[in-house]
Amino acid sequence: MTVLKQPVVLEGEHITFQLNGEIQQDIFLKIKPEVLSLLRRKLNNYSIHLEHVIKEEDNSGKRKLYTSTDKLQYLKEKSPALVELQKRFGLETDF
Repeated sequence: MTVLKQPVVLEGEHITFQLNGEIQQDIFLKIKPEVLSLLRRKLNNYSIHLEHVIKEEDNSGKRKLYTSTDKLQYLKEKSPALVELQKRFGLETDF
């Protein structure tokens, strides 16, 4: 189901699944014949082709959150209400 829920690009009779990695690629290659025959039969169109591409994620602008303190700081920036909760309940930052 994860592979089938990935974004799809439709160009004429070519359906291209945008996969996240090699694991999804392996799964896609296993289910491709079954999905292709089902689509061809249900749509009554035997010239449909299924393809896949592995999309690269752009992480150049994002920082990695390794420590608990980094994660908390990120969440504080995203939701300022966390700062108020931390002050109000006297929560520790080192957990």
